[in-house]
Amino acid sequence: MCHSSDRIGSGAIQHGVIDVSSVVERLDPPMNVDQEQPAGISAPVDYSAALLWVDGDRALLTELVEIFLEDCPRRLHELEQAVTDGNAIMIKQSAHSLKGMVACFGAKLAQERAAEMEGLGKAGDVTNTSALLPQLQLEFARVMNCLMGADWRGMN
Repeated sequence: MCHSSDRIGSGAIQHGVIDVSSVVERLDPPMNVDQEQPAGISAPVDYSAALLWVDGDRALLTELVEIFLEDCPRRLHELEQAVTDGNAIMIKQSAHSLKGMVACFGAKLAQERAAEMEGLGKAGDVTNTSALLPQLQLEFARVMNCLMGADWRGMN
């Protein structure tokens, strides 16, 4: 799916703002994060799980979405920098934070990628983080794209 030699983050996240199109255009094959998901690929966000997480409180969910959309790009940038620096401790910490950030949205694939990255950091395996980073960035871009397009107050 991704070429391990690609450095998606270098142009995708600048000053804490993620450019989804920059992440997507570097994938092989390119992917449209807006398109309907093919069979076997789960949606980036589970709306039912998100509403259950906040006990149906749409105002609270909207607030969580806003906080996530504001904080996530900065956290992704921190992770990218940790990978670039080969800093296993920061990789573990950043990935753990990202994993927790998407939990309330039922974003299973993003959680899995963050857990994989956290495990690599915990094991001190910084050599494989560069290959995983683009996949993690894509999943988080899919989640952010989905959350930016959702009207959380009007959801059933």
